[in-house]
Parts: sequence; C-alpha cells; structure tokens
Amino acid sequence: MNQEKFVITRDPAAIRQSYDFSHLRGDALSNAMKERMIAGLEVYKETDRMGLAIGHFTFTNGAGEKTLACREFDKMVLSFEAEGVVVNGERPSMEIEGGCRFSDDLAKIHPLYLPVARILGEKPADGEFQFRDGSPVAVRFANLSDEWPRKWVLTGVSLSGNKEKLAIERNELRRILGHPLLIDISL
Repeated sequence: MNQEKFVITRDPAAIRQSYDFSHLRGDALSNAMKERMIAGLEVYKETDRMGLAIGHFTFTNGAGEKTLACREFDKMVLSFEAEGVVVNGERPSMEIEGGCRFSDDLAKIHPLYLPVARILGEKPADGEFQFRDGSPVAVRFANLSDEWPRKWVLTGVSLSGNKEKLAIERNELRRILGHPLLIDISL
C-alpha cells in the first residue's frame, strides 16, 4: 500500500515526555490533554483515502480511576471548513466522526480515515455519508456547491463519551498548533 505520512511537529520543549496526566486536575488536566491530542496529530495520505490520528494519553476520570482516553471516550470527531470557498455567505463544512480506538502505538489514537476516492466519486450534496468497511466513519457535509472543495482547514477536534467531552475549538486549535492545519483531498 502506498502511504505518505505527515507529522505535525512542534517545538520538542513544548511536548511532554510523559503522556500520563493522572496527577493533574481541573484546567491543568484539560490543557494537557488538549495539547497532547494536537501534539500527536498525524496525517496519512494513501492512494484512495486520507487518515488523521491524534495523540493518546492517560488521565484520572471522574470516578478517580486512572484510564486511557479511548476507554473513557468512545467517539472522535474532526471538524473542517473549506479553504477559499464560500456558498451563500457560508463556508462549506465537513465533519468526520468515528470511534476512539487504540492503535498499535499507544501514544496515538487510531486514525479516522476519510475515503476520499469514494467521496469524490459521488455528486456533491449536503448530508451524511456512512462508510462501514474497515473502521466505520460518518462524514457530514454542509453548504456545498456543485464541486467538491479540495482544501480543508481543521477547525475542531473532540473526544466524547457517556460522561465526559473534551473539545478543542478553532481558536484554541490555532493557539496550540501555532498555525492552521490545511489538508488537500485531491487524489
């Protein structure tokens, strides 16, 4: 399989060597988890699909138990807006939702794969696509025109479960990354 991997690098001094945040509470815990998610961000570009992975971590949940993120959070959502495109005064948006799954590398959450070739083979339309092969994902689009946008800017990352939600919105994402993350879904 032909795969290119793009790692979002940060200043090594800004990345914690330990991904165990079980000793932290409150805002310190929330900030450490968010920074770890983004510091571990990786983009995988394959022949017909693109994957995005985020950093994994250990923390103490609301019940006081030390746990891994994917044991507490069962859903991961990545939100995007089209770059350089406006339809009726609104930017087209894309949301990729899938399960929070362990990867072979415990420092990473298994990537959510966007089946680019299958999507680009469809007529652009607002709504939801369900892809159930491999790792199931739902991809939602809004405000599309008659052409698929090719460039998308990451605007949000969230993990959620029955009891908790951890969300990183646009401004916080830019603060943590230091720049916008642009993906190109052209094949």
